Amino acid sequence: MPSSGSRSGGTVSSTIESLRQSRVPSAYMPGIHRVLALPTRQGNAPDQTSRYSLPGGRHTLRPVQSNALYELQQCNGLVAPIGVGHGKFLISALAPTALGSERPLLLVPPALVNQTKKEIAKFREHFRIHPDLRVLSYGKLSVAAGARLLSDYRPDLIIADECHHLRHRTAARTKRVIRYFQDNPSTKFVGLSGTFTSHGLVDYAHLVELALREGSPVPLDFWELQIWAANLDVGGEPDLYERQQFCPLTVQYGGTPRQAFFSRFESCPGVTLTRDVSSGASIYMQREDIDLPEEVDQALRELDRTWCTPGGEEIEDALTMARYRRQLLCGFYYEWVWPNDAPDYRWLEARAHWHQQVRRVLKRSKEGRDSPLLVAIWAQRDDCSDYTLVRAWRAWDEVRHRPLPPVRTVWISDYLIHRVMRFLRAAAHPTIVWCEHRALLEAFEAEGLPTYGAGSEIPDTQQSHCAMSIKAHGTGKNLQRWSHNLLTAFLPNGSTLEQLIGRTHRQGQQADEVYVHYFEQHPSVLVDIEKAREIARYIQDTQGNRMKILAATWI
Repeated sequence: MPSSGSRSGGTVSSTIESLRQSRVPSAYMPGIHRVLALPTRQGNAPDQTSRYSLPGGRHTLRPVQSNALYELQQCNGLVAPIGVGHGKFLISALAPTALGSERPLLLVPPALVNQTKKEIAKFREHFRIHPDLRVLSYGKLSVAAGARLLSDYRPDLIIADECHHLRHRTAARTKRVIRYFQDNPSTKFVGLSGTFTSHGLVDYAHLVELALREGSPVPLDFWELQIWAANLDVGGEPDLYERQQFCPLTVQYGGTPRQAFFSRFESCPGVTLTRDVSSGASIYMQREDIDLPEEVDQALRELDRTWCTPGGEEIEDALTMARYRRQLLCGFYYEWVWPNDAPDYRWLEARAHWHQQVRRVLKRSKEGRDSPLLVAIWAQRDDCSDYTLVRAWRAWDEVRHRPLPPVRTVWISDYLIHRVMRFLRAAAHPTIVWCEHRALLEAFEAEGLPTYGAGSEIPDTQQSHCAMSIKAHGTGKNLQRWSHNLLTAFLPNGSTLEQLIGRTHRQGQQADEVYVHYFEQHPSVLVDIEKAREIARYIQDTQGNRMKILAATWI
């Protein structure tokens, strides 16, 4: 907050003084009254092992597992931002027993369905796991046939493991889950993830509400949620009014807005979180030398100059731009393959013009028009005064339903493939090469490297150099047999990196040190690193989890 010597700071200071004298004045939005009035949880729960273990069971619950199950039983719902590798599985498996559920449903990422079923079978020997615990992938909720899965099964408890898969409210699976709760309000919800949030409150406010209802420590009103987000989120810039509305929390709990929020969040009944990393092994982020070929450097310069891919595709926003930049840094790009070599010029022109107009509007970045989706919504409004944008949208809307043509990989340079293979030949320890794109997996497979993409199972006994898909295996997998990782591209998302590093840096890791090797062949990589660290700091500040890239030693 500004000092009391400034104009805005004086206003805020007087506000704070009035709050001290009369708790929360009625001028404040109702959510702050409700959140401050929530009870405060006191201390840790007693060990719950005896409540859930079977005679002869050889496993005991960890303190965080006991706390989570106790809070679930007390509050009929659970919010569990528990760090990667702390034992979320047993909480998920025992949640139906804690609540006496009749028709429990456990949602997991597609790549974890088989692993989850194996774990359930394994732990049935030790714990009272519900005999009819149904396991369903988020992917099945996303397709058209998934619309009836929930209504047909009628679960009375939904457990969302890796619940960040329900982060986006506009996604089909999230809409279907929310709609089911609206139609079946007595259903209970458990949300668990090591990366509950990525950028802000909107990522998870709806999940907290599903679990705790009126006991949620975040606003239930959308507009009040935006005010809190301005004070807390990555890149948030609250104005004076937004700072004033958030003041009651900082007055009561002290510190910065993020510190005050975390104090309230952590102490709320029904919330269980972790503060420490899951393994005693040290983490090292180690930069590896690599030379950027001239042809790749030239392609990157053209990308920045034209905002077009080498294949001629117009780019609409900075996020998409960063994705294409990472492709080029790996030495390739994707281009469309038109049937019979006959491009759909009308589709191409309408798409390119629309993306140009979206990019123009985004440069002004006004509230309510600061994402491609919001720009599209604005273009369809009757009061939209940007007629060039409206015309571009109408032209694009006429053809955007046409299917995308297939793509093929165009290699500019195989420098990265050769550098990775040289790294592996010199490596003293088995290493996982993490790949964002299928094209890389195919290239490594051609080099004789074992690869694991979508739909592949990693052998339990394997411990050799291999390449893995980040999307397929970067979440939920137990890969502590390895202690060395190599990133083919540095992902600018602290949430994704936390999950990825957590595959090897987790309980059960026998090595004293876990390494994450990466390349820094272009200035944009430094930007991506700082973005990842910024997001990691936000997650750590607001959710309590000690983030691995912040705990790491950078070499």
